[in-house]
Amino acid sequence: MRALPDVWVHRRPNGSSWGPLDDQSPNAGAVAAPRTTGWHVLSVLLRNEFRARYRSQALGILWSLLNPLVQTAILSVIFSHVSAFKSAIPFFAVYLLIGVVVWQWFATAINAATQSFINNADIVKRTVFSRQIVPMATAMSYGINFAMEALLVLALVVVWPHAFKLSPALLLVPVILAILAALIAGVVLATSVLNVIYRDVAFLVSTALTLLYWLCPIIYPLSFVPPEYLPFYEMNPIAAILIALRDCLMDGRMPSLLTWVGMVGPTALMLVIGWLTFRHYERMVLDYV
Repeated sequence: MRALPDVWVHRRPNGSSWGPLDDQSPNAGAVAAPRTTGWHVLSVLLRNEFRARYRSQALGILWSLLNPLVQTAILSVIFSHVSAFKSAIPFFAVYLLIGVVVWQWFATAINAATQSFINNADIVKRTVFSRQIVPMATAMSYGINFAMEALLVLALVVVWPHAFKLSPALLLVPVILAILAALIAGVVLATSVLNVIYRDVAFLVSTALTLLYWLCPIIYPLSFVPPEYLPFYEMNPIAAILIALRDCLMDGRMPSLLTWVGMVGPTALMLVIGWLTFRHYERMVLDYV
């Protein structure tokens, strides 16, 4: 059987066009972008994202550590004068810093990755690679910031050693953080590709994150939530992740079954929705970017 020649395909929202791709084709070089390995693109994007964030800044990467530290210090001073908070949350600075560091990775990664295709339009247009690498690289670059900011939490062991409990539950911390990373991946797969076609998505995401901030126990304990609203918190994966991390780090106990369901269930659902959404709209990225 005669082998079919390679063809180029250009997909548009209203149809597709194609043609032969061979050495004699006058447009072969213009149509076919060079194929680049996914790992190479990921490393380049990851490095560029991280470096560009602190370019031309005197303190550079130190801003990543100062931001959550200053926020924690200010809120700790303010709420230390509120007796209800002071009695309900022992070692409030540690409690707060865990919430601030986790939320900062979640919110900044999603906000930035939602606009990643727009910000990397030249690379997307001129290079052939798996498109999901673009939002993943942006989210991972903020994961590097999270790893550095997590050192602040470890530093508090010296200041408040009794705020932490050494127990087997600490072994679950990497698992919980992996669930957080999977949740971020599921969200950005959907929002990044939708934002290429519908540019209002970035503003909707930013507004939704602002609302979600107050629906998570970042600066207040879950005991402050009225009982009728608790089911909404229990199915909020970020709230469940914060509860699980604080249980493991501060109380030395394993997360409850309900907490695991609140983490794993919505995260798995978001991964499926994000992947299906990305696969559906991926072919339109080159036409709208």
